[in-house]
Amino acid sequence: MSRQPTGPRARFHAFLRRLRAKGRSNMYGAVPYLMRAFGLGRDDAFRIICEWIDAQEQEATTPAPPERPRRRTPRARGIAGKRRRTTS
Repeated sequence: MSRQPTGPRARFHAFLRRLRAKGRSNMYGAVPYLMRAFGLGRDDAFRIICEWIDAQEQEATTPAPPERPRRRTPRARGIAGKRRRTTS
C-alpha cells in the first residue's frame, strides 16, 4: 500500500505524476514546471521533486503482497473439462 502525502504536498505530487505520465520532461528537468505552476522558488521546487523521487523509489522497493491464485468455479471446471461429441 503506497503512502500518499496529504496537505499541500499532495497537489505537488499529483502534478508531478501527471507530468511524468505526459512524458514532457524527465523528472530532474521538472523544476521549471513546478516553479511556473505553483510560483515556487528553485530550491523549494527542487526539494519537492527530490522528496517525490524518493517516495517513488521507496514505493518501487516495497514488496507487493503475493498474488492469490485464481480459483475456478465448478461451472467453469465442468465446461473446460468437457469435450465436444462428434457424430460419425
